[in-house]
Amino acid sequence: MENLGLKKYQHLFFGLTIAVVALYYTMHSVSFSEVALAFKMMDYKYIIPALLIMIITYVFRAYRWQALLESTCKVSVWGLYSPMMVGYLGNFLPARAAEIFRPYLLSKKYDLPFSTAFASIVMERLFDLIMLMLIFVWVFWFEAGVFSSEIKFSGISVQTMAIKFGQICLTAIGALMVFIYLLLRHKEKVMLSVQWFTHRLPEKWGGKINSLVEEFSVGCEVTRNFGTLTKITIYSVLVWMGSIVSLYPLYFAFDLQNKTAASVLILSVMTRILITIAPTPGFLGSYNAGVFIALHEIMNESEAKVVSFGLVGWALCGIVVLVGGFYFTLHEHMSIRSLMEIEKHRDTTLDRESADTKTTQSLS
Repeated sequence: MENLGLKKYQHLFFGLTIAVVALYYTMHSVSFSEVALAFKMMDYKYIIPALLIMIITYVFRAYRWQALLESTCKVSVWGLYSPMMVGYLGNFLPARAAEIFRPYLLSKKYDLPFSTAFASIVMERLFDLIMLMLIFVWVFWFEAGVFSSEIKFSGISVQTMAIKFGQICLTAIGALMVFIYLLLRHKEKVMLSVQWFTHRLPEKWGGKINSLVEEFSVGCEVTRNFGTLTKITIYSVLVWMGSIVSLYPLYFAFDLQNKTAASVLILSVMTRILITIAPTPGFLGSYNAGVFIALHEIMNESEAKVVSFGLVGWALCGIVVLVGGFYFTLHEHMSIRSLMEIEKHRDTTLDRESADTKTTQSLS
């Protein structure tokens, strides 16, 4: 328990350090008066459509989760809002525990095996990854003109690097599709190949990779049903459209100069990259840095407007999660302390899965 507590505080310290550095990066050259003026000039009526689109996006997320669970259990969409919104509160805790909160709460509420609930989250992340890489392909390949051809690293221009990255993403999507096909058609051979690879890794990492691939294979079973696959795909597109479009009203709120579709896509890409590579509680700092890079460094918008845009965008996203999360926490008669206990459950669950995987390997 002491090690778990120490690890939690280490994650918190690391996340807060990244947040402070990222916030300094976005705000160090802007004065308070400039930011205050940008807020004063802001057209606040555009906050309403931004909030509504964000809320609708979570409705699409619930419908997608229902479709992902369709082959294993029948759950109403309303019944999924509680584990989903309370789960997303985990993003405001150290190590962003949402990926464990949601399956844990779902498994407890509907008496499901944790592995079944967790497999649905793995598949959700798979569809999100595919959607994100498709956006990468479009932005970095077909919209590469927005990146400077003058700035170079090791003799290669940023524009050329963007095009190459887009091509790599397209190749990665193809490789992922092939892997899923092989996993569905030749699971035993694929698992043997994975175990051959993980056997050469440290025991802890090898066990976790084996567990993840096993959960991934369970989740992939949902793609065998064409109707279910179609629904998941449609809801994934709607989720990402909502996520991208939700901040577009703020372009008008701050009267930004570049209101093109390419600008919105670049904004979405940069924020996703930053919140992934720079994990912070509630995405504070990393989200703001992504907005700053997209709208100021690439699109040349005013620094003061961009900093204010980032603060408002982050606050709106946080409000939707916090209000929804705390409402369902009270609705389900949970407490913050009980949520913190779930976070402790994360490591013991993963360790148990690794142990189960090793036992299965030894028996086979």
